Amino acid sequence: MLKYTSLKEKDIDYLTFILRNGMVTAKQIMLKFREPNIHRVYRRLRKLEEKKYVRHERIAHKVGVYLGTLEARKLTNVSVTVPTKASVYTMQHDLLLTDLVLYYEFQAEIQGVEFKYRTEREIRYSVIGEGDNQSKLKMYNAKRDKIPDAVFLFKSRDGKVTTTWVELELNKKERKRYDEKFKLFEQLLSSKRLDDQPYSYDQVIYFADDVKIHNVVNDAKRRLVNADKISIRKIPSVIINERWEEVMPSGSNGETPGPDATD
Repeated sequence: MLKYTSLKEKDIDYLTFILRNGMVTAKQIMLKFREPNIHRVYRRLRKLEEKKYVRHERIAHKVGVYLGTLEARKLTNVSVTVPTKASVYTMQHDLLLTDLVLYYEFQAEIQGVEFKYRTEREIRYSVIGEGDNQSKLKMYNAKRDKIPDAVFLFKSRDGKVTTTWVELELNKKERKRYDEKFKLFEQLLSSKRLDDQPYSYDQVIYFADDVKIHNVVNDAKRRLVNADKISIRKIPSVIINERWEEVMPSGSNGETPGPDATD
């Protein structure tokens, strides 16, 4: 595919990572691909931006994020929905989810287990399918509570795969929403696989820092037969405090990103 283009394999890897995760920072790309410094990332992103495969947005005059385009999706054949704009909330939610992906990738590598994931954008694309924008929006609104924020798949050394429904909760929702969602979880965790779900799930993990969310999740799950398969955790402090050097395996060049690795 790359024989007759000016793109390199690493360009396609960048685009695939950006498309799968919706929007990412330059630092997240640097961490993902173990680049020795941020300048190498910016050079490649500038090239991709010039070719209209990515676009750069600055959210709330502070955080710079990179989003893939429809042209990038056509080039890579990555089956995802492509965001048209970035709000402060979606930016924070998407970036924290990508941080969680990176955190568990690094942890799995260190522990010698296999880790794979699917993003909400990948799952949403497979659930909604083709059609005009209005029909796709209607389908999404009808099914959005049945789509996880992400799916994490952990494969242990003995070959057992643990499939995890992941929810990242930044704001507490109405109690009714939790009750409806937990009815779904009870079904998911009791059967092999529901017809409208791409996986059978072994567990559900919520990530949230707000103690009110912890309380409502713990209260909602208490009534379930499968309560022991649902847990809520704080977002790892490594992510919040940007202490990636504590969890990053050494890269192929034996280095971790240097102190100038900021966005």
